Amino acid sequence: MVILLSAAPCRGAICHCTPTYLKNEKIYKELRKQFSDEEIVERYVFPDDLSEQERKEIEEEFRKLRLKSLKERTEKQRLLSELMRMKLLMKDYLERSHFEEAFSFPNQLEQYISILGRSKKDFAAEIGLHPTKLSRLLSGRENPNVELAYRLEKHCGNIIPAIYWWKLHARKLEEEIKTDEETRRLEWGKVTNDLQFRA
Repeated sequence: MVILLSAAPCRGAICHCTPTYLKNEKIYKELRKQFSDEEIVERYVFPDDLSEQERKEIEEEFRKLRLKSLKERTEKQRLLSELMRMKLLMKDYLERSHFEEAFSFPNQLEQYISILGRSKKDFAAEIGLHPTKLSRLLSGRENPNVELAYRLEKHCGNIIPAIYWWKLHARKLEEEIKTDEETRRLEWGKVTNDLQFRA
């Protein structure tokens, strides 16, 4: 549980001299040793012993703090935050067992480029790809290779590991192997003298 109360002077229904406040202030100071205010704000929960009025006032304080934090965030901080979010969403997806088109390699690569705010031409140059090849990757007409996964890992400052990028592609291949009956029948037709076993 993460609890944060503003250190503003006492006002209204919130008295910052109460045991509850002092306890929470101590927790907040400990958390500040490890996390920024923004990280704490993103994870806070309210204690159960607050009145409705206290809860509303604290919610308002958090809203103001969150808006202030977002306004003061540098471009580098924004980019890091977005990439960390992307990484965690990928990780969560890869821990599930089913394929989702939103997490296909082309869609995630498209999202990555969007987060960067780069043109596709500039991005292709930064990772050493011809723009036409990048276009084919984004359209799904060409599959990524391991070398590209390494380049993406390096480009994002090692935030998103190469194995994540590769597993996005592998998940799509797994789905195709499970569902592409037409290609299966076609390839079966090329096999002769296959082994036969009784059930």
